[in-house]
Amino acid sequence: MAIKFPSVEFFQELANRMQGNAAEFEKLGFCDTVMAVKVDGGDPHLYGLTFSCFDCTDVRELGGADELELDFTLVAPLALWREMFESIQKSGIPEPAYTLNSLSHVGDRMAVVYDDPEGHDKFYRFMATIQAFVNQASDLDIEWA
Repeated sequence: MAIKFPSVEFFQELANRMQGNAAEFEKLGFCDTVMAVKVDGGDPHLYGLTFSCFDCTDVRELGGADELELDFTLVAPLALWREMFESIQKSGIPEPAYTLNSLSHVGDRMAVVYDDPEGHDKFYRFMATIQAFVNQASDLDIEWA
């Protein structure tokens, strides 16, 4: 059954898979951050993700960034999110040009928005876990909005 992107159900499925792959995430170390994913475009969406220890403990759609105390927000248009997830689905991990690190640094195709330097630091500190989290979509049947 296809899961729509973007949606709470999509990110909740990634959270469920993270919990099911606990050993993989424990190797990466704990992750303690509250972040958001913003899908820009004609019908923008904002999702809050709370990571605690080795789990994503909360997933919710937000009406605005002020609803949670966010460390940072990853912002990109729907087309770029789609390219990234399609790259992940090709081999289980993204091609180098489609890692979160590359997308947010090479050409700044994805923005990292933060209010204070510690929030920005958390993106880098926990990047391996966040990348592994999105990689959980490797075999999802995704219905694109």
